[in-house]
Amino acid sequence: MMQQPPRLRSLLLSSMLPRLVLLVAVLSIILFALSFHFIVKQTDQLQQQSVDGLEQDINYIVSDTTRQLADLAANDIIINSLVDFEQRDNYLPMFFRSLNLTQAKSVEFALFDFAGNRVIDKNWNAVIPESLSSAWRQQTLGSSNAYSSVSKYGVLISVPVLLRGVAEGALVMYVDSLQSLLAPYPRLTNQLVTDSSGHVLFSSEPSLIAPNSSFSDFDDSGYAIKKTDWQNLTLYSVKPTITAYREAAWTGIVLLAMIVGFVFIILHMVSMTGTLAERTLSTLYNDIKNRLNSDDKTSLRLDSDVEAQELADIREAFDKLIWDLTEVSLSNEQFSNVLESMGDMLVVVDQDKQILLSNKRFDDFCHDQYGEKNGILKFIMQKLASSQSNELTHFSVSTGQERYVHWTKTSLADANGNIRGDIYVGSDETEQRSLESHVKVLTHAMDEATVSIIISDIKRVGQPIIYVNSAFEELTGYSREEIIGHNCRSMQGDETSKQTVDQIRKAIAVREPIETTLLNYKKDGSAFYNRLNLTPVKINGEVTHYIGFQQDVTQQRQTEQYLQDAREKAEESARLKSSFLASMSHEIRTPIHGISGVLQLMASSELTEEQKHYLSLAKFSIQGLLHIVNDILDFSKIEAGQLQIEENPFDILESLENLQSQYAIMCQEKGLALHFHFDLQGFHVVQGDDVRFRQILSNLLGNAVKFTDSGCIEVTTSIQQNADNSLKLLCSVKDTGIGIAQDKQSTIFDVFTQEDLSTTRKFGGTGLGLSISKQLCELMGGDIKLESVKGHGSTFSFTIMLEQADEALLKPVHHSSGVKREKGKKRKVLIVEDNDINQVIVKQHLNNHTTLSAKSGLEALEALNKMKVTFDVVLMDCQMPEMDGFEATKRIRNGEAGERYLNVPIIALTANAMKGDKERCVNAGMDDYLSKPFDAIDLIDKVEHWASIERNSEESAVH
Repeated sequence: MMQQPPRLRSLLLSSMLPRLVLLVAVLSIILFALSFHFIVKQTDQLQQQSVDGLEQDINYIVSDTTRQLADLAANDIIINSLVDFEQRDNYLPMFFRSLNLTQAKSVEFALFDFAGNRVIDKNWNAVIPESLSSAWRQQTLGSSNAYSSVSKYGVLISVPVLLRGVAEGALVMYVDSLQSLLAPYPRLTNQLVTDSSGHVLFSSEPSLIAPNSSFSDFDDSGYAIKKTDWQNLTLYSVKPTITAYREAAWTGIVLLAMIVGFVFIILHMVSMTGTLAERTLSTLYNDIKNRLNSDDKTSLRLDSDVEAQELADIREAFDKLIWDLTEVSLSNEQFSNVLESMGDMLVVVDQDKQILLSNKRFDDFCHDQYGEKNGILKFIMQKLASSQSNELTHFSVSTGQERYVHWTKTSLADANGNIRGDIYVGSDETEQRSLESHVKVLTHAMDEATVSIIISDIKRVGQPIIYVNSAFEELTGYSREEIIGHNCRSMQGDETSKQTVDQIRKAIAVREPIETTLLNYKKDGSAFYNRLNLTPVKINGEVTHYIGFQQDVTQQRQTEQYLQDAREKAEESARLKSSFLASMSHEIRTPIHGISGVLQLMASSELTEEQKHYLSLAKFSIQGLLHIVNDILDFSKIEAGQLQIEENPFDILESLENLQSQYAIMCQEKGLALHFHFDLQGFHVVQGDDVRFRQILSNLLGNAVKFTDSGCIEVTTSIQQNADNSLKLLCSVKDTGIGIAQDKQSTIFDVFTQEDLSTTRKFGGTGLGLSISKQLCELMGGDIKLESVKGHGSTFSFTIMLEQADEALLKPVHHSSGVKREKGKKRKVLIVEDNDINQVIVKQHLNNHTTLSAKSGLEALEALNKMKVTFDVVLMDCQMPEMDGFEATKRIRNGEAGERYLNVPIIALTANAMKGDKERCVNAGMDDYLSKPFDAIDLIDKVEHWASIERNSEESAVH
């Protein structure tokens, strides 16, 4: 039977007690000796510190006082006082009274000039030996340096007062003894300062050593003395020796008490060692056990304050172990973070195919699959059993689509190269597959597009083409192999616009898109117009490529050219039509004017009653013919776009009243009642086309009178004001005539349309009146409509848009500013007219005036230049051979007829009635306008009006 080993407590007691007793004895002796040595050394250090402190105090006092004096010497007041002799007494005394540089009670200051004479002082009663006085004067005034002296005569400090770097004077401070300067400072020991002869200059303990005594008379027995030299002085620290012994005694007592206490502690420790060791080991074991099962990584600490060295070593070793494990844990955590940040899936298995490690991406992948992680891993390992990599298809539960993952297998080896397992890495290529498919679709779409597409690389030299689609090959005849790597310039030729090519180059140079059309050539040399759209392509914010869309627009260009030609032909046709209408207007109105003029001349002659009746019948026929001609011309002008709507102020109430008076006679002759109703809302003067308004209303009133045999005709007119302050005129003409059948009402406003042929035969007319009225309403921003019942009459209602106008804008007849009227004179009139009949008619109308005729503009210019008689008025026909009236008027206004005719009144006589005729007359320089056929009264009135006006030479034709 094995002997039971002794308990740890017994071993500790038997080994620790003798050693502890010896240790206590040795330590007590060592501690006492060290304490005594320390006290002695500490005393010496204290005295040395006292001497050093005294030296620092003297240095500080001297240097600080010197610095302060130097600052004062640099003060403007001190400097100015040495040059400003007259005014310095006003400010220098006050300044000196405020000086206080040290804590000494008796401090004397004085300011000396360069000669050493005292300028001013404060408490200056110093009696300074000549040697000291000469020393500071030579050093400060002579050498411009600061000077300081500490001696038995006291403390003296002087600094120069500099002016341009040279001492102009000196500022001097004097203290009668060093004792008064150093007394306020606290002292660690008794301190002395003596000069080289041993004379005491300062004593911190005057009761021990009196100042101004000799240090050799002092009995230094029983004292520890420490000294050092400073300049010509000796500094002492004096401390009684008994003080050091007293401190050593007290230290010994304290050490003895400590040793006794230490012995009791050791005895207690020995008695408690066994139990403590067992308890400590048990606590250590439990603590290690708990630490392994917790997350706390701080160092182990036992409950007991006493711990054996061995246990401390165990604790330290275990702490190091815990620290190493923590570092390993951190490394594993960092490695785990790296694995989790991988874009791929990763799983590590051992040789038994058990999972050692997997990252989150693999775990998420397994959660998105049917089955468990081990089953999914088994499927992967089976597929990669015979290969190192393979792409596998997996089904995604979340998306319901297949996922394509490329798996690779790598062996896991340890540091010795032994295989410990396998590493599987999976890269999800589903998105890449989708992108590749998308790219294929886009590429296929571009290739199959019907529009030609090219892509060029502008970063490479020559900006070569890198892609063309099939449509490009079909359009140009070039194959991909022939064009890729080359520039599009190969499709340009001699007829290609250089300007367009330059525009393309500039757009590419500044990386801007451009759309243009240029002439290109196919491979076979045939030309085609290419609609080119170039768009820059940016990669990472930089334009690297251009994509171009090309389209053959040759046929479109041909169509555009055809349309251009057709437009030009249409414009030429409209011009010819307009010219034809103007010519027809002139040719129709000219004979009508001749007939009308002859009838007017006959009316002014003596006629029998029967002849007068025949003449009235002829006049009525002429008026009917003129009405038909005017309708036809108005319709033609509307169709040709030549009808112009005027915008002039007019009195609408006056126009309505004139129409009422005009048609009242006609209604009275047929036994009809005519009623006019007005609701103008106070807008009597409006802006619009009065002539066309009266034409519309006259057409409707004329039809109402024509188709009504009995009953009445009612005309209702009202004006409404719109939100934009424009005016809307509503007018209706209601009759009790024959009415219009319902099935005919939809065409009643068509051209050359009446209800039926019987109406035309019975009542006559061209069927243009209502059509013209409708188009006039539309040109004036309104409309016209019909309400009718066959046999019960009709109501025609129309609207037009007007504007408000000021009554002051109404122009009185023949009113012109700056003119004087003279009536009753016989005037000289030049008639420029190519038609002989019209010449005769005009001459007869103007038989009270002197007239002369010319058949063209050339004859008129010749007559004006050659005749000595000055004509008062020129009547100018517009259309004449050789030179028309417009050209003749321009030449007259330019002075070709002489200066006297520059402003002669020129009245246009024209048979034209097209848009712009009046403007042409005004632009040519004509003053007034008469449209054929005209009444003799109108002609005579205009001639007399313009002939009686005295015009300034500067006045131009504006009427």
